[in-house]
Amino acid sequence: MPQNEQKFLSDLESDDAGARFAAWRGAGEMTAEVIPQLGKLAASEKHGVAKAAREALHTLVHAVGRESGGRRVEVVRRLLELAGKAHALPVRILAFRLLSLVAGEESAPSIARWIADAGLREEAVFCLERIPGPASVKALAAAYKEAAEDFKPRILAALGHRRAEEALGLVLEAMRSSNKEIAMAGIKAFGRIGKKPAAAPRYPALSGLSDWQQMEHMDSLLRYADAQVKQGNHAEALSVFKTALDRPEQHWQCAAIIGIARMGTAEAAAAIFPKLNSSHRTVRITAANVWKGMAKDAAG
Repeated sequence: MPQNEQKFLSDLESDDAGARFAAWRGAGEMTAEVIPQLGKLAASEKHGVAKAAREALHTLVHAVGRESGGRRVEVVRRLLELAGKAHALPVRILAFRLLSLVAGEESAPSIARWIADAGLREEAVFCLERIPGPASVKALAAAYKEAAEDFKPRILAALGHRRAEEALGLVLEAMRSSNKEIAMAGIKAFGRIGKKPAAAPRYPALSGLSDWQQMEHMDSLLRYADAQVKQGNHAEALSVFKTALDRPEQHWQCAAIIGIARMGTAEAAAAIFPKLNSSHRTVRITAANVWKGMAKDAAG
């Protein structure tokens, strides 16, 4: 190891807080060779030393974040090693957090295997969720099949956050699950993905859902409908929005009215018109406002 890196590591272990601070601030100039030792120091019982080592890891990773090869590739390789069983759990968790910043698609399979580890599965999914490209989505979808039942909702959430259209089949299957938590995670992912399936989807039944779950159910449908409007699938969007229009809750009716108005079509106007005479004041006002807006847009 070069002399400057030996001094760097020595300063991190120093009893002098100033020396530790200066060392971690300069960590961006180090090579990936220091990462194994930083992992050991990050687990130190000396709080100051452990903090300095963790900060040094952060500094080094951020320094290579803009690079596309060379040192960044080696840093990722060393972080994957740091995530292994040879290191303390807090250090492994930190490794996954740092990998989420610099790892590429080629690392997805190595990261995904830790979804089977109850102590690291959250970190592994968080990491994969942030790695761009289809490989990380493929790894998440593959891990879902073998994942513990109580963790499948988390993977579905990750696929939803990624708006992973390639995972739509898996999400539709989850929506049909007898496990309510999985079914609800499925519909939330479906709403975020926003892609119209080839066949009509089967949404989770409202019966047996808590008030909160019923709210999430409708919110997901409205997300999906909004996506259909943006994609020009007005008939599909209107059929979903009408579900909200028929609900007794005023806020769902108002949300549907606003969503329908964005279509700006004759069919949209026809769906909104009856709500101008709603028995609910808030609904009437919302309908009147969007009606005026649609009329102005048509005239302009």
